[in-house]
Amino acid sequence: MKGDLNGALAYYDQAIELDPKNAGAYNDRGIAKETKGDLDGALADYNQAVQLDPKYAAAYKDRGNAKRKKGDLNGSDADFNQAIKLGTKSGDVAETPD
Repeated sequence: MKGDLNGALAYYDQAIELDPKNAGAYNDRGIAKETKGDLDGALADYNQAVQLDPKYAAAYKDRGNAKRKKGDLNGSDADFNQAIKLGTKSGDVAETPD
């Protein structure tokens, strides 16, 4: 069901349980947590995604957006710069803070 964040979280929890080294599952779970307003949980998942795959540009971009929402502008800029270095287009990096 579209928009079912709790269902999505359960799906990502299961995916991570089956493959704890799946950086994409951590990143996607982070997106779901961020959408629910759980920035700390999202950051933990983005951190895990980056740790598992240091070349995962989307994880840096997503972590940068979460850091920006929490007011960590220096941290977000560093993540955005790393995302760009890894191939994310600069126009695709920053979201406008809420």
